[in-house]
Amino acid sequence: MPKVKLQLAAKPLAEMLQIQAQNESEPKHVKIVVFDDQNRVLTVKSKTRFVLPGGRVEWDDDDDEAAARREVFETANITLGLVTLVTLVRIKDHNKQITKTMVFVGRMSGKEQAAPNQKQKHQFVSKEAFLVATGSRNDLVRTLVDAAFKALVSEEIREDHDQTILSGREKYNSQSLL
Repeated sequence: MPKVKLQLAAKPLAEMLQIQAQNESEPKHVKIVVFDDQNRVLTVKSKTRFVLPGGRVEWDDDDDEAAARREVFETANITLGLVTLVTLVRIKDHNKQITKTMVFVGRMSGKEQAAPNQKQKHQFVSKEAFLVATGSRNDLVRTLVDAAFKALVSEEIREDHDQTILSGREKYNSQSLL
């Protein structure tokens, strides 16, 4: 039996563990672009302006998508249907720390549920009004919102196509039984 040098295998493994530790030490956040049935964008009031909903991924979130769904429900009492990952953005904050933000897009499912004793801190606005409110100079936000809308529409078309194929198969199978 040939001898295997453990040092050769240990070095790449150590490097991989170090990289993984660095990635896990980066704070993870989520942002989500939520559209209603009229393709208006959900905005949440922060201290001085309206922004996209989002927040930090918490330890008890199942995954990043669950964190995005939770953030929308906590801030606006809205449940989501379809949710799709759009992109990952790494940004240095004011402390020069790199934060990783997963950007999702989602479609509101059903109607808003009015929360008792909660002030209206959110609203749906047209995509154009949101982009004007965030400032036309903010190309990152404009690009993210446009990409999110395209990803959502693409996913909805794919889902409708899959449902059409499925219903066609069911029809064919039920007719073949006669």
